[in-house]
Amino acid sequence: MSSTPVATGAASETPAFGGRPVETAADVARVLGVDPSKLLYTLYKAPDSARYRTFEIPKRTGGMREIAAPIGILREAQDRLMAELVDRYRAHPGAHGFIAERSILTNAEHHVGAKLVLNIDLKDFFPGINFGRIRGLFMSPVFGMGKSAAAVAAQICTRKNGLPQGAPTSPVLSNFIATELDRRLTRLAKQNGMSYSRYADDITFSTKRPSFPATIVAYEEREPGRRTLVLGEDLTKEIIAAGFIVNEKKVRLQTRSMQQSVTGLTVNDRTNVARERIRRLRAMLHAWAKFGLDAAGEEHFKKRRATPRGIVANNPGAAFRNIVYGELAFVKMIRGQSDPVYLKLCARLIDLDPNPSKFVRQMIFGADDYEIFISHASEDRPEVARPIHAACERLGLKVFLDDEHIAWGENFTHKINSALGAARTVLCIISPISVTKQWPMAEVNTAISLEISGKKEVFCLVVGRPDLSHLPLIAGKDFMLWNGDADAVAKELKALMRRHKAPQPPPIPQPQPPPLPPGPWVKAQSAARAKAVVEPPPPRSSLLSRILTLGRKDGPGS
Repeated sequence: MSSTPVATGAASETPAFGGRPVETAADVARVLGVDPSKLLYTLYKAPDSARYRTFEIPKRTGGMREIAAPIGILREAQDRLMAELVDRYRAHPGAHGFIAERSILTNAEHHVGAKLVLNIDLKDFFPGINFGRIRGLFMSPVFGMGKSAAAVAAQICTRKNGLPQGAPTSPVLSNFIATELDRRLTRLAKQNGMSYSRYADDITFSTKRPSFPATIVAYEEREPGRRTLVLGEDLTKEIIAAGFIVNEKKVRLQTRSMQQSVTGLTVNDRTNVARERIRRLRAMLHAWAKFGLDAAGEEHFKKRRATPRGIVANNPGAAFRNIVYGELAFVKMIRGQSDPVYLKLCARLIDLDPNPSKFVRQMIFGADDYEIFISHASEDRPEVARPIHAACERLGLKVFLDDEHIAWGENFTHKINSALGAARTVLCIISPISVTKQWPMAEVNTAISLEISGKKEVFCLVVGRPDLSHLPLIAGKDFMLWNGDADAVAKELKALMRRHKAPQPPPIPQPQPPPLPPGPWVKAQSAARAKAVVEPPPPRSSLLSRILTLGRKDGPGS
């Protein structure tokens, strides 16, 4: 493969590396902003473990795939080189992988409604792009490097004489090298009335004709009574000429009577998510609801013989939650945000997750993402809740108020429950009327319970003199008395939101006094400490005690 001519995407009009000559290893280090001696030592003398962190992930079709992620100065060099690579690459119309504004969706759209779809997989796509081809790319007019510099740049980007899966530079480099393949196969497709696209190593041809030409693909009877799908001579020749090899085990021909699939999406009549994927997501949500997040996560990874990685490595529940959100985002990308199936999945998730992601909240509540939920009795709405809602909106706060955001015909209970679960802060309007009503009290108790678990912030506004004997959960909370000033309440809520969003500084360690020398005072000090532990702290000013105090000040006849 090293003798294969290097194909490149069309170069950017601006010279590479700002027009600076890159002829030597020192020049490469200079344009990448790294220390030359450290770079050369890492590339040619350091062990592989000093250059890459390796791990395995399960393949979709079975088996394991090795991922090699660069570390240290090598990662720094690759990141800086990648910016130049992306700037120089001009994507071929047939390429859709690892390119901005292109995806598996744009790749699949080329083949919607075809009579026949042919899928081809390239063998060892990343490892098969070797050091020589990458060095030739850097020596080409696109980059214009000297031979020594190109060798160093290629060494930065390759591992074990191939592109490592896990390096940030590998995707764009593979697209550079595969440009000649894209040109050849696009030309072949036009000559035979076919559509062509490629997503990484996944090649797809489709046609609206009854059959493909035999020079593209045909069935051969290599064994009596058994037909085998074989690529035609013209197609095979073009792929080999571009420096790639077909994985013959992954060649598929799909007819209209089948579920035609391109890069994991069905394309019979429109691009769509495969039914199996929707079923799997529903099953994950069902497991979350039935067994809880942590148990569902443990079972998920146990079945797949995998382990969570990254910041959630020791938290299978959090890793499982991330997977659920990723699958839901995938459904949104393919089916659209107004799709009924997607919206039902969002509604199901927001019932399960007390702290749902922003994009899920937006799907349930529309374009607005509510920060504050107002809990109130209907009798308190005109004089208290509605003025506060208006004052909050004037300050730019996004506040949920039932009669403002529930349209005629919508499920009232579901909307209230969803909004309460989604909002970060709950304003509880506690009045003599609200404490006698079941629904407002259920909202208040739910909000307080979520605050105790660290998932909500509750702000209490007391109207009049409510009886708090049935609200033990709010007896110890701070509060604000309603005096008719809605703007003052809105300002307090905005200050609360600001404090909630601001990063909290780490606690300042307090200096400890030096130990006292032995003497009679040590015994007295120990006794004082013991007394401080045994004696309860002074009672904290609470909502219940303050209300009772107000009642005593006014006297029984007030």
